[in-house]
Amino acid sequence: MNLAWLSLGALVLAMIVSCVSEMNVGVLALALAWLVGVYAGGLGLSDVLGGFPVQLFLTLAGVTLMFTQAQLNGTLDRVAHAAVGVCRGNAGLIPVMFFALACLIASIGPGNTATAAMMAPMAMAVGGRAGIPPFLMAIMVGNGAQAGALSPFAPTGIIVTGLMNKIDLSGHELRTYLANLIAHAIVAFAGYLLFGGWRLFKSRDSRAAEAVAGTVEFSATHGLTLAVIGCVLIAVLFLNANIGMAAFTGAVVLSVLRLADHEPAIRKMPWTPILMVCGVSALELLEKTKGLGLFTEP
Repeated sequence: MNLAWLSLGALVLAMIVSCVSEMNVGVLALALAWLVGVYAGGLGLSDVLGGFPVQLFLTLAGVTLMFTQAQLNGTLDRVAHAAVGVCRGNAGLIPVMFFALACLIASIGPGNTATAAMMAPMAMAVGGRAGIPPFLMAIMVGNGAQAGALSPFAPTGIIVTGLMNKIDLSGHELRTYLANLIAHAIVAFAGYLLFGGWRLFKSRDSRAAEAVAGTVEFSATHGLTLAVIGCVLIAVLFLNANIGMAAFTGAVVLSVLRLADHEPAIRKMPWTPILMVCGVSALELLEKTKGLGLFTEP
């Protein structure tokens, strides 16, 4: 019983520290799992580390590495510029295009946080030139990125899929993704109508499109990068390839072909959320020490 309370206390401590400090809760969870499991519970180190989600770590690391390389070599940025250029200065279409583009990019791998960070500066710049309210652009980009968050290829979607599989709710990945997408689309377009997006169809400003689409060109590097990403997606969707290992292979191909810088991409990866999610999972020792039963048993 004392060990159960101790392990439960470790979880509570990790939660409190994450709220009042900037310490990565995943790193703290790993340290607490080791101290409680090995020194208080008498478990072997292998038993404690058994809770570390190796598959999830490899998947998150592989996907984010490949798309970080694509972002750093300018491929994703050029895709965004080309998509906005399709609007040809129609101010009413620009916010809609940013929603669709943010949703698409978030869905195929980078996830909601990275997509929002990449799209927001360009969205605000284009919106300012086309006379679009900044708040409206923020609503469309933010909800677009969130709409793709639960894609099976996105980091957050991968986490959710893993948790659903763990509690025997597998097979609902597409339904979960679409439900999230529809919910955020409703919010986004409600904001679009509420804040006057429909009025923007009355104005056209070709300078907005020209400023974005006229200064960038697709090179062979960008085309090949998109081809590599496409091959990875095809392998996962139709050949049942492991998404993490397929993404690592794609990252290696990009590096070998000198299409992207490998080292800068590794440094730019979002290590903080990866360590947080995977590290906290190590506190699965709550089940082994009966600490979880303190929550579930009357």
